[in-house]
Amino acid sequence: MLAQDASEEPAQSVLKEESPTDTADASAGEEPKEFTPPVIALGSAASEKPGEFEFKPSTFEGLVPGVSKSAEVLETLGEPRAKIETNGSQVLVYSMEPYDRVGIVIREDLADSIHLHFKQPVELKQLITELGLVEKTAVTQTTTSNKAFMLVWPEQGVTFHYKRNEQHDQVSRVSFTTIQASAYLDRGTHRQWFDYAGALSDAKAVQALEPMDQDAFILEAQVQQRMGNVKATNTALEKAIELSPGNTDLLLMQAGLISLVEDTKTMLQRVRAIRNNTRLSPLVRSRAAYMMGQLLVIDQSPDYKQAMIHHSEAIQRAREMMEDEDLENQYTAIRLVIEGHLAVAGDIARGSFAEEEKETVIPKWLNIAWELTDHLLRNDYHDKTIGMEVCRRSLESLALLDEGVDLEPWIDRVDQLSAELQQTEDASAEFLERIKWDWALALAHGTEAARKGKDADRVQQLGMESYQLFQKFLEVETVSPQWDNAQTHAAVGALCYTLGSVKAIDNQNHEEACQWYDKAIEYLTTDDVEKYSRGMGWHGERMVSMGLSYWKEGNRPKGLNLTKRGIQWIERAVQTQGFSNQNLKIPYSNLAIMYRALGQPQEAEKISDAAEALSKQR
Repeated sequence: MLAQDASEEPAQSVLKEESPTDTADASAGEEPKEFTPPVIALGSAASEKPGEFEFKPSTFEGLVPGVSKSAEVLETLGEPRAKIETNGSQVLVYSMEPYDRVGIVIREDLADSIHLHFKQPVELKQLITELGLVEKTAVTQTTTSNKAFMLVWPEQGVTFHYKRNEQHDQVSRVSFTTIQASAYLDRGTHRQWFDYAGALSDAKAVQALEPMDQDAFILEAQVQQRMGNVKATNTALEKAIELSPGNTDLLLMQAGLISLVEDTKTMLQRVRAIRNNTRLSPLVRSRAAYMMGQLLVIDQSPDYKQAMIHHSEAIQRAREMMEDEDLENQYTAIRLVIEGHLAVAGDIARGSFAEEEKETVIPKWLNIAWELTDHLLRNDYHDKTIGMEVCRRSLESLALLDEGVDLEPWIDRVDQLSAELQQTEDASAEFLERIKWDWALALAHGTEAARKGKDADRVQQLGMESYQLFQKFLEVETVSPQWDNAQTHAAVGALCYTLGSVKAIDNQNHEEACQWYDKAIEYLTTDDVEKYSRGMGWHGERMVSMGLSYWKEGNRPKGLNLTKRGIQWIERAVQTQGFSNQNLKIPYSNLAIMYRALGQPQEAEKISDAAEALSKQR
């Protein structure tokens, strides 16, 4: 019970009634009759098998919604005081203490739902305690009145009908119903922003109750994507698309799973058709334009200038809706504009633009993205992780610049946001893991960006903080999909390379450098990591640089192997990505020296000739 003021009467139980010690009509020697409250048994969805459900609704006097027949109701409770006929159903009204009345809705000869009406409104928290419910497992639903709400427990099939009050929320009625898929879906939709495991469980429950409900598979896909599980995301999306083939939002979401896109040209055609459809909303066409840009970026021969055009188009289309009367549309538009600015900054960073222009323009695009993000966060935007995502992507673009920039505002935001998000109420372990993933990658990119400056201590500080976060999740027996993917491998590989380069170049300590390079190679040689670096050429140059340290440290076979692999990547970049062939001159020279030292003069001569030919082209 809640504490009461001294002047107030003690709170009474709302589910039972105390027997009077004496009554006006009782004889002197007659014992008072003990009041027996109606029996309420809460239901559950627990099953002995993990991931499965055994739905059991709550019961009232042994009556089970959706199971008990009308004859059983009459046998248990007797004749009602009234019967009310409604469209397709009948309401049996009973007088039962301690309630004002109990209504049982009969539909198709079954007790469809049971409603307990209180004589006086009851304090909500007191009723939750007395029934043995847990408030945080309920979901709030609105009604046609802006003052009346419902608090629903999906597993139990229990609903509180209440009104908000300045002092205490007041419940007027409790309902027991069959287990409703809609309640699970509402709760999962709410949970998806902080409780990934809970939301995923709710999506699975809906699928068990309503196998053809596309929204359950969409919810599953959204949660799996936040958890970094790309394959599970795609499986859920394919089921949702099967149930709703023409849903453009689903097709665009599938196009966003870039690691699974094998034929970018075909996917680009599908997305272009959506963007060109004038009957679709500006927000859908904006998302399509954005995805066209993303597909051009991941192509075997990326076209960053054309990607920038599409990303800019996405911004313009979304801007039309930033002042929309519908708040959801407004927020969606702002988020699209944010993503567009981040993408344009990335296009410029990776494209063949003048370096001075990059250093001036990129921070401006990123600052606009942050200003809009800050606006959303200050206005209670539902996805609190957007701040970390924007910081991570911004630092990724800044890391691609050749000269150092002021990183401290971004690092301060990362530190502040990560601390705040780790305090999120009722957050699941998977949500917290996602925060630490964004945090680790943001600091890894920050380390790369800091390396362009002259503060080696800052590089070491950021780098070690990032590495310790990676270590916690990568060096375990079973690595979760959030960390076991090409994007993460590219980031941790680049981080270890950067820390190794400080040892090799600044300290001329190739032994310690190679210890970091051992870790870098483990991740940089996995599939598709080059898609998440500056490109094949940059990826190859890292290999060559590490090869030199291994050679100087005395590990000639590894030094030679890495140099040759690096050259192969650079040659592919020259052929397919417009990478300057002049970037092959030093790697060729290194390889020629290695061949001579290994007693292979003919191989050395071939490579030297190639290097000389490049010199003549300048």
